[in-house]
Amino acid sequence: PPPALRLVPDFPDGGEPGAERLRRQRVCLERLGRPPAPADVRGTVRVLGCPGPKEVTVRYTFNEWLSFVDVPAAPLPPAPAAAGDPPAERFGFALCVPPSLREGSALHFAIRYRSPQGEYWDNNGGRNYTLR
Repeated sequence: PPPALRLVPDFPDGGEPGAERLRRQRVCLERLGRPPAPADVRGTVRVLGCPGPKEVTVRYTFNEWLSFVDVPAAPLPPAPAAAGDPPAERFGFALCVPPSLREGSALHFAIRYRSPQGEYWDNNGGRNYTLR
C-alpha cells in the first residue's frame, strides 16, 4: 500500500497573540498536535470562560466546502495561564482523515463556539485553517 498522507499546516503559526485573539473573538485555535497516526489531525482550542453551557465544534471539509462534517470538541483539564491571559477553558478535537485522500488534497477547518452569549467562530481571519 502507498504510504499514509501526512497533512501539514498551510497557515502561519503565531501572528496575533492568542490572548488578544481570544478576547476579540472568544474562541481560538491553541495548537495542532502530532498524533500517532500520520493522517489524523488533533488539536486544542481555547474559549473565553463564561457561565452556562457551551458547545465547541470543528467544521471541516475535504472538498472545498461542497460538504462538511461537524465534530464535537471535548473539554480538557485547564492549563496554566500566562500573566494577562483572560479566563479560558480548553477543548480537544480529533479529525479523521480518509485513507483515500490523495496527495495535493486540502483539509479546511474552522472552529465554532456556542454559548448563551452567542455563536463565535475562529476561521483564521476568514481564510479557514488549511492543511495540505
